[in-house]
Amino acid sequence: MLDKQELERLYRLHFRTVWNICLTFLKSTADTEDAVQETFLRLARAGVCFQSEEHGKAWLIQTAKNVCRDELRRHRRQELPLEEAQKASSDSPYIDETLEAVRSLPEKYRDALYLFYYEGLPVEQISRLLKRRESTVRSDLRRGRAMLKEQLERSTV
Repeated sequence: MLDKQELERLYRLHFRTVWNICLTFLKSTADTEDAVQETFLRLARAGVCFQSEEHGKAWLIQTAKNVCRDELRRHRRQELPLEEAQKASSDSPYIDETLEAVRSLPEKYRDALYLFYYEGLPVEQISRLLKRRESTVRSDLRRGRAMLKEQLERSTV
């Protein structure tokens, strides 16, 4: 079982990652706060020992995604109107213009780009996390970059 100091260290180290993943899925600051809390509660309850920092980060990313999916399934939530989603994003101190653009992409591109650029994970690890072939992840990254570039160019005009 994790001791309090180790749990606090992991929280400080990975809070921002878990927050951004949850906000991407739930699009609500209040729901994001609940999901982040649930993710770290699951960590405390699981008492897992990680093989490496990367293993711990991957565990938290996958758990955060599962918490969000459970929440969305449980409440069968409807998509927020665009204005509400934009307001939720602007409330977060962790979102910049580029991350906002990444968050607006279709899920398969968004997940791959976020994990690669914001979390610094290699294609091999993203492949395992997303349960996709490495070649598919590389294709998603290439297509996602093109979509992102087009979107960012439109927003600066």
